[in-house]
Amino acid sequence: MYNVLQLFLKYGAHLLFIGLQMFCFSLIINYNKSQREILLNSSNVYVAKLAAKSENLSSYFNLQNINDSLMRENATLIENLILLDYATDIIPESDSIYSKYNLISSTICNNTIHLRNNHITLCKGSREGIRPNMGVISSNKGIVGIVRNVSTNYAHVMSILNSQTRISCAIKGKNGTGNLVWKNLDPLRMTLESIPKHEEVSIGDTIITSGYSTMFPKGILVGKVERFIIEPGSNSFSITVKLFNKLSNIKYAYVVQNRFAAEQISLEAEVKYE
Repeated sequence: MYNVLQLFLKYGAHLLFIGLQMFCFSLIINYNKSQREILLNSSNVYVAKLAAKSENLSSYFNLQNINDSLMRENATLIENLILLDYATDIIPESDSIYSKYNLISSTICNNTIHLRNNHITLCKGSREGIRPNMGVISSNKGIVGIVRNVSTNYAHVMSILNSQTRISCAIKGKNGTGNLVWKNLDPLRMTLESIPKHEEVSIGDTIITSGYSTMFPKGILVGKVERFIIEPGSNSFSITVKLFNKLSNIKYAYVVQNRFAAEQISLEAEVKYE
């Protein structure tokens, strides 16, 4: 109580002035039609502007949800394209053996392209179902890498721009498969090796994944044949492939989840050690 009295004693004149101002203002508004209308119109304008600002702010914070929704829809479309490559005339049912691939969308937390062995970090991990040795593809065209390690919320991916990368690929519409490797430190080009020299190769041919692994489905677009040679004494082509995707620009990726990968790997391991 003592403090309240001290406050009034110290600022009483100011408080009295503010109170009188408010009283006068209310008299003006209540007994003058034109001033009241001006106040109401001005209030409506400011309330509308405030509502618009609030809506814009809400939309901004909702962008992440919209983006996640679009990525899930995109993953479904890519899954259907993969299914069409395996099917003849219809899209198989969801429990069909053909629909063995699911895609897990993720944003990219980190990415290097200037090292001899480049790496990528995805912003999703084992909690989302990502496991080591899963393939990673681009949201547009092309392959990105292979998952090597995972934590609860992150996944470490060996980029295709890595000296240890070897991915089984083929020439679309033609015979023969080979290994896609990265040799020349050019982030836009890789080399396809081991395509037998008796196979037909042309500039502009499309390179796709062969499907000879549990990591990537058959038919994922990789790039185009830019040039090719046969080294002296070699029985196979050395093909320079210009990649469809620029890894320096990617911000989103899809992890390929093969439902039957463990079964295939287990069976092949038994045969290998017989």
